Amino acid sequence: MSARPQAVDYAHLDVQAAGDKAVMREVLALFITHAEQVLAELDQAQDAKTWKLWTHTLKGSARGIGAFAVADAAADAERHSLDKSKLVPLAQAFTEARAFIGSHPL
Repeated sequence: MSARPQAVDYAHLDVQAAGDKAVMREVLALFITHAEQVLAELDQAQDAKTWKLWTHTLKGSARGIGAFAVADAAADAERHSLDKSKLVPLAQAFTEARAFIGSHPL
């Protein structure tokens, strides 16, 4: 049985932040706040353009910090415009990433 991947790949983030732990902490905090806002925007989205903007934005920011499950769920939602059922796995992936960040401080 293989180990479950971490919700946030700190090694990936470490490379992105050039090893600066303060930058890593700041980026993680910004990601949490931003993702919460994006999920709220997606829940209220009424048109395909808005949906694509927010799913694409979240996909990129999640990849940047190494939250690959969030990025994958956002990419899936991006492919299914205005399908609010796609917010369930996206929110779950984000919840796992937020919990991981909270329980594994840098």
